[in-house]
Amino acid sequence: MKVLTSKNNKTDREDSTMVKTTKKCIGFLFAMMALAAGGGAFSSSALAQDDSAVADFYKGKTVSVVIRSTPGGGYDFYGRLVARHIGKYIPGNPDVIAVNRPGAGGLVATNYMFNRAPKDGTEILIPARELAVSERLGGSEIRYKTLEFGPLGSVSKSTRVWLAGPDVPVNNLEDLKNYRENHGRDFSFAVSGRSAGSYQLALMLEESGYPVKIITGYEGTSDQTLAVLRDEAQGTINTYGSALDQIKDEGFKVISKLGSHPDIDNVENVKTALTGKWLQVAEVLEGQMLVGRPFFTAPGVPEDRLKALQDAFYKVVQDPEAAEEAKRAGRPWGDYASPAEMTDAYEKLFAAPDEVVELLGTE
Repeated sequence: MKVLTSKNNKTDREDSTMVKTTKKCIGFLFAMMALAAGGGAFSSSALAQDDSAVADFYKGKTVSVVIRSTPGGGYDFYGRLVARHIGKYIPGNPDVIAVNRPGAGGLVATNYMFNRAPKDGTEILIPARELAVSERLGGSEIRYKTLEFGPLGSVSKSTRVWLAGPDVPVNNLEDLKNYRENHGRDFSFAVSGRSAGSYQLALMLEESGYPVKIITGYEGTSDQTLAVLRDEAQGTINTYGSALDQIKDEGFKVISKLGSHPDIDNVENVKTALTGKWLQVAEVLEGQMLVGRPFFTAPGVPEDRLKALQDAFYKVVQDPEAAEEAKRAGRPWGDYASPAEMTDAYEKLFAAPDEVVELLGTE
């Protein structure tokens, strides 16, 4: 009996120990759950504080969208469209204005944003889409680093088109190739500046044996259109979206393209006219056109404000009113490129062989 009593006492002690251990485990689990819940609450609180801090910063302020060109044309349209809608999506709902800073094919605006604009998230830039190409080419006038800007996103992809004026007897690349022989002079393209993409695209035809002359100093689509209508030049180079007014209202003709668009499937791609390294150049540029209308803020903007601007920009691209405005204007919209996609495209450009990128030069 003593043995039995001893066993029963041992069993009782074991049961008691198990109960205590179980209670401790349950207590530990509840403590961990409470800690996790507290951590989650802390995280939510931190996020709310971040949003509140951003809203407090922007409340009562004015945000400027800096546009690289004169009024009129694609850059101006997209810059003003974003300016009209982004304020309602930025915490604190600041006022937003559009500011044109034309000059040097977009370098005036881009250099300003990198070097002089406040680094607090109150200025947004729509630069020349070729800003990374221009940087890679170098030059004393380039005073920015593309990958140091704060990328917000791109509203669309681009298709480049070579245009001939309504009264110019050129309808395709074959007509352009024979222009000097048939008309006794070179075919002149009106462009903004030597660092502009339109200059580079005219240059590749000239260097591939086409009778092309490049005339600089025409800032924006409106000036270039007037130059052709006044017979100061025979053609321009533009994005398809920006060229719609030229095509529909003025009768300009698309004689070649780089990229694709369903409206001009039957137009010959300029790559068929190019040889050697110029063909590689066109392929590099075609890749850059995936980031057709990029927007940035200044380098060094605090991370919470940069994230708020990126989120607001994405919401603008999804905004049905903004989409309707773009549709009415005949402008591409909604083919969004994210900040990460922009960065990837620019990094690939900077990794391209020197001998290919150098062919984009204007010397």
